[in-house]
Amino acid sequence: MQLTSKTIRLTFLGGAFGTLLRFALFVTLGDLVSVLIVNLIGSALLGWFNGNKNNDTDEFNSFWKTGFAGGFTTMSGFAALVILYSQNLGVIAIIATLLITGVSVAAYWFAYKIARAR
Repeated sequence: MQLTSKTIRLTFLGGAFGTLLRFALFVTLGDLVSVLIVNLIGSALLGWFNGNKNNDTDEFNSFWKTGFAGGFTTMSGFAALVILYSQNLGVIAIIATLLITGVSVAAYWFAYKIARAR
């Protein structure tokens, strides 16, 4: 991807849009549910975007992949919840973390394969 003023602006706008949508989900659904949903949906979106080569332009990648998906998903929120819940739930929280991570990777892969098949 070429780093230009246009791709920087598109990345910023996509990130702002993704972050606002994540915040809206957080306000309506709470922390745990919203973090799970945004990371699963974000993983699937990235898989779909990467699998669909029709839109593989610097502008599309800047806005949707780096900006929107980067702002929509939250690794730091996921990590904070893992620490918070592992203090109370111990091994169960670690198992849930591995399960959620595996499902997110599967969501990416599944969406990628669907987009490639089109």
